[in-house]
Amino acid sequence: MYFLNVLFDRPRIFVLLLVFIFLSGIFSLNTVSRQENPELAERWASIQTIYPGASPLRMETQVLEPLEAKLREIYELGEIISFAQQGFSTTVMEIKDEVSPGPSIEQVWSQVQDKLDQSSFLLPPGIKPQLLKSSGPPTTLLYALSWNGAGDVPLILLSRVAEDLRQTLAFIGGSDRSFVFGGADEEVLVEIDNSKLSALGLSFQEISQVLSSLDSNKPIGQISQGGQELLIKSKENLTSLDQVFNLPIKVMNEFEIIRLGDIATISKSPRDPPEELTLYNGKPAVLIEIRGAFNQRVDLYVDSISSAVETFKSELPAEISIDKVYDESYYFKEKFNNLYSSIIFATLIVIAISYFLLGFKPALIVGSVIPLTIFLVLLGCKLLGLPLHQTSMTGIIIALGLLIDNAIIVVEDYKYRRRLGHDSKEAAFKSVHHLWIPLAAATATTALAFFPIAVGSGPSSEFVGGMAKTVILSITSSLFLAIFVVPILLYYMENIKFFDKEKYSGTGYSNEKLAKRYKELLTWSYAVPRRAIMIALALPLVGFLMFPFLKADFFPELDRNMFKVFIELPQNSNVRTTEKRVKQIRESIAQSEVAEDDFWFIGRRLPRILYNVIGGDSGLGSNNLAQGVYFATTYKEMMASLPALARRLNAENPDLKIIVDKFSSGPPVDAAVELSIDGPDMAILKILGKKLELILRQAPDVFLTKSELSLSSKSLEFNFDESALMLNSVPGEYFSNELAIASQGLEIGTMLDGNKELPIKIRGMSDNFIESTQFLSMPSKDGFDYPSSYGAFEVTNQANFISRDAGKRQNAVQAWIWPGLLPSDTENFIAEKIEKFKAELPPGYLLKVGGEAEARGKSQSNIFSSAILFFVLIIIALVGALNSFKQAGLILSVAIWCTGLAFMGLTIGQANFGFIGLVGAIGLIGLSINDSIVVLSHIKESNANSPINKEDLVDVVMRSTRHVITTSATTIGGFLPLLLSSVFFQPLAWAMAGGIIGSAIIALFYIPACYAISKKL
Repeated sequence: MYFLNVLFDRPRIFVLLLVFIFLSGIFSLNTVSRQENPELAERWASIQTIYPGASPLRMETQVLEPLEAKLREIYELGEIISFAQQGFSTTVMEIKDEVSPGPSIEQVWSQVQDKLDQSSFLLPPGIKPQLLKSSGPPTTLLYALSWNGAGDVPLILLSRVAEDLRQTLAFIGGSDRSFVFGGADEEVLVEIDNSKLSALGLSFQEISQVLSSLDSNKPIGQISQGGQELLIKSKENLTSLDQVFNLPIKVMNEFEIIRLGDIATISKSPRDPPEELTLYNGKPAVLIEIRGAFNQRVDLYVDSISSAVETFKSELPAEISIDKVYDESYYFKEKFNNLYSSIIFATLIVIAISYFLLGFKPALIVGSVIPLTIFLVLLGCKLLGLPLHQTSMTGIIIALGLLIDNAIIVVEDYKYRRRLGHDSKEAAFKSVHHLWIPLAAATATTALAFFPIAVGSGPSSEFVGGMAKTVILSITSSLFLAIFVVPILLYYMENIKFFDKEKYSGTGYSNEKLAKRYKELLTWSYAVPRRAIMIALALPLVGFLMFPFLKADFFPELDRNMFKVFIELPQNSNVRTTEKRVKQIRESIAQSEVAEDDFWFIGRRLPRILYNVIGGDSGLGSNNLAQGVYFATTYKEMMASLPALARRLNAENPDLKIIVDKFSSGPPVDAAVELSIDGPDMAILKILGKKLELILRQAPDVFLTKSELSLSSKSLEFNFDESALMLNSVPGEYFSNELAIASQGLEIGTMLDGNKELPIKIRGMSDNFIESTQFLSMPSKDGFDYPSSYGAFEVTNQANFISRDAGKRQNAVQAWIWPGLLPSDTENFIAEKIEKFKAELPPGYLLKVGGEAEARGKSQSNIFSSAILFFVLIIIALVGALNSFKQAGLILSVAIWCTGLAFMGLTIGQANFGFIGLVGAIGLIGLSINDSIVVLSHIKESNANSPINKEDLVDVVMRSTRHVITTSATTIGGFLPLLLSSVFFQPLAWAMAGGIIGSAIIALFYIPACYAISKKL
């Protein structure tokens, strides 16, 4: 205790210590990074491969199998799920949870890219897989550029303005990524009249070769002369549509030149139909997304972006408007204001309870410990690089009731020593000497209980890890203050005459009648110790009995006034058709008056608008999809309206798949309920998937199911007459290339338009393509011929989807439930039927559980796997502090009983048992044994001086009761803001606050009774 002696003897050092804590806390508060949500490691990514014209089976054999074989060489990759569709494939990967965030994650993605490069020789020529990461910072700001002028929306103009704005914002410090959505893909489109082309005796491939040769945008070389080097290049010959129009394509009759404009319509326009569209409040718009980097103050970053946007906006004409669609800092500020208010509210409650139960001087000391602890926590956050976000701030709120426990215990013990006649300095030293081991043990057990959450693997632990870290920082800081600051404050307050006044020297609330009855209860209980044990265990047993009736969820709701609408049209729908249906659905939603603003992504899924939104990195193959985001007036009104809105939209649009739901919290989950069947035969998988769909549809909460292998699409197939091709010496590949150019086109060069390079694409007339193919010119013995001589088109409707998991074919069946309902209810409803279905599976077929159930089980197993090590450390800490295996076992039994108390707390609060509830139960285990350790240490101290009897045992417990009740009351008071205002952390607060009541009873009844039995009192 040398340092404590120094602080007693040299008050200036003590003052400097307090000043250091204060200044370091203020400095850390102003410099530590702030963001709304914690950073999740970049564990998800996808590989997209385009192979035009390839069937799903060809994609599987020629692309997916070689790719997966290379990817499986990377040990760190966990899930590898692939999807093959007509002309493209997607492989979704997830890094194993045990891979720690940071450089290790980046090394894995580097290995993935290396494997992609190595696999290039295994794939068909020209096929280049692209790696797309699905993680990183979420959207910080989203702006919409709209047209307010007369006439049609000039999408090209808006797109170029949006690109200029994107580049401006991308170079602002702190920007991570920036994107433009809904912009025009400009091109110079050359639509060739097939009949005129045939009349010239040319094919599409021949004219494409001619036009490619006329594009002079190529370097020639360089010369060195006279000490100089000069670049030789051809002059740009394509800078306007007129130049493209006048390109010569054929010479007839030696002097007549046929130009491109003679046989084609040439235009500069957006690609139509487009790949994607975006709407803002129902109007066409171009959206600019800005993602700020992690580890910065998001509020300051948004201010700098907003300032740049205002400057940019001032230079635009009145017809172009820029609106802020989404601002993360709005929710950040709202959440942090609530958290700040909660901290102040909880602090006042804790001080008020301390004043009521302990008196003015202890309450003043407690009130000083709270800000000092918070300052030390902020310093710890700064040193650890831990940002302030909703989970780390919540950890501080949780700790508000805990961090003063040590101070209260020291104050009460100090008062007890003073009543024994010790002077103030001696009383302080004796209190510290007696308490530092049990307090350190109690702090260590609480910290170790939160350590599995702080260092756990996987996205769930990463999300709530900040909370555990700030709790650990709080309780360790409070231990330091209780040992080295509180005794000094008590000593100096004794020497200040101001506190000698009667109104300031009170010891807190007391009631002799109540104390007498309480003492009689203790005497009656300890007379037969089993009575005390039964009293203490009544509430935990009730909790264990109620556990089967708790509803299970994954993560609690995200209390944000945003909801999403997802629609899916039939497979062959293009973006324009999807846009039409979106506008109809918007009108229907507007009638409900539930939302104020909205934006839509048509032809793609949502980008990373929130930290757990994935899958929107590319719009490939999503022309029939659309997803909208709506902003409601309030969260409560939104939650009350969503179920009725979802039912109405589905009833009005039976031909569409419509999912209306709130945004969720926690790691990403695609569907509420998901089951997948692995097996070799596609036909059998499809049949089994239909049976599984029928089972899921029987659940009352399910309104939509989807079997992956049931997807099909229409296509045009050309049935070749091989004999005719052979007789006329026409290669089949040549004919296929003609059809490809005529239908989807071919880029043959570029045109410089201002500062933008536009592709020049040739294709056939888009209208009535099937009929116009009869005029495609084909080489033949007689000059040229027509396609009808070599075959005919057929319209087919075939399955266009293959899914693979870990190298095996699978059929995933998903089910969605109505908003506001829990997937666990559906899981329980179908459990028996699923087991029967599983038993009837053919040999070689396997049923696996996915969806929320899989994510919930995976997250909980990660917590338990890391908890075992820290449980052993808790045992070591208890044995070291108590110097007894028997007493350590007694304290550990308290932890077991307090698990039941957590279940009771969840039952009282009608909260669901999910990952956050589990975190609360684990936290309660460490928290609940603190009072038990202190009570046991008081009993041991009393017994060490002289053997005690049951009357002495009652006196010791009476002495401990005030601080046990005070610490329990202040802890519950610290949780009140979370109980009243937090949707996300309510399960944790109920589990811990409800359990605290029972833990106090256990400390006062169970511990003394067990001690009496062990010592045979």
